[in-house]
Amino acid sequence: MKKVLEKYKGFIIDLDGVVYLDKKPLPHSKKFISKLLTLDKKYVFLTNDSSLSPDEYCKLLSSEDIQCKKGQVINPINNFINLIKIGKIVNKNIMVFASTNLKNYLVKSDINILEKYEDYKKAESIIVSGNVNFSYKDLMYASLCVQNGAKLFATSTDNSYPTKMGNVPATGSIIAAILKTFNTKVINLGKPSKSIFSLALKELGTNKAETITLGDNLVTDIQGARRNGVDSALILTGKTNKRSIKNFIFKPNYVYENLKI
Repeated sequence: MKKVLEKYKGFIIDLDGVVYLDKKPLPHSKKFISKLLTLDKKYVFLTNDSSLSPDEYCKLLSSEDIQCKKGQVINPINNFINLIKIGKIVNKNIMVFASTNLKNYLVKSDINILEKYEDYKKAESIIVSGNVNFSYKDLMYASLCVQNGAKLFATSTDNSYPTKMGNVPATGSIIAAILKTFNTKVINLGKPSKSIFSLALKELGTNKAETITLGDNLVTDIQGARRNGVDSALILTGKTNKRSIKNFIFKPNYVYENLKI
């Protein structure tokens, strides 16, 4: 890990399985972030988890003594809002299947949201984000929206995410169920998409050659980094073990057991 700290100026750091599990810090993560600050390195947290808003994640990290300033957490919701701002997504008749906190965050961000399920035929776009309160009714109306022509945006296509109990279903599993009902194009707002990595690099202000991604997921983190021209380190405190690397086409530049310096 010392080699990584010496070589790179910018760090794109995953949360689940790298910094914490079940929202509780993993060993060495606090010291690692403190070291980045001491060395005057730049860092952002890039997560596909959209159960909370970016601001709420920042507050959560700060409450665990992991320094985080406004704007340092980037998740697919930032990406969605940014794509609306630059005109890639039309801000009209958007139906949101996500946590209440996330819906409120989008409303505060001036996103034009359809509030009632019964308006599903009016939906021009929908955004789906897995959360513990996601219901069959959500699944049903999300499926009806796309059947009536709405574009389908997913906060991620991850099928699972790591917890202390084991890997549990994520947004990608919900998306798979929608596609079983009606096959349509899925626009992934999360990693490994180019748009979210571009957003992270813009926030960092470092060039690709001096930036590294730290993550626990071979597809979203390691493949995402490679596709976007950024080096990567696989951290083995999350959903991936060393055996998985052998048969995966995109290899990380480094492999570490944890964030210990």
